[in-house]
Amino acid sequence: MSDPDQLIPEEVEDLLEWASMAELYAVGYIRILADAIERGDADLQVDPSAWENTMAAAAWAMMEHVRGRLHGPTAITVEDIGRMRRLHGLGAAALSSGERSPELYPLALRCMECLFGPDWKRAAREAASYARALGQGSPPS
Repeated sequence: MSDPDQLIPEEVEDLLEWASMAELYAVGYIRILADAIERGDADLQVDPSAWENTMAAAAWAMMEHVRGRLHGPTAITVEDIGRMRRLHGLGAAALSSGERSPELYPLALRCMECLFGPDWKRAAREAASYARALGQGSPPS
């Protein structure tokens, strides 16, 4: 990721907008994956490369919250970033090897709440719709 301190204001604005979108898509993928695991679905419905890229971008965006460059509905902490990284790893294991840790679902709920606060359920439903549409190559309805 680029260092916002070395960018012109328009580039910083674009980068921070991108970071916000990364968080939104991360919540969508988290919701899709967590729901599929909770239901016991064989198909986890998330592309592993989309998971990797989006979760890495979301962790970076969360760091921008901690640095004070990005603001959202909640105050993100370093501990939240640690939980998101743990979720990233558990999700990657589920997608690559089918390993479904019992920790994944409650951790997913906590991570979605840390990003969107008390309104996380509504935000997660909308984000999941966007993430599914992105995976199918069409805009959400």
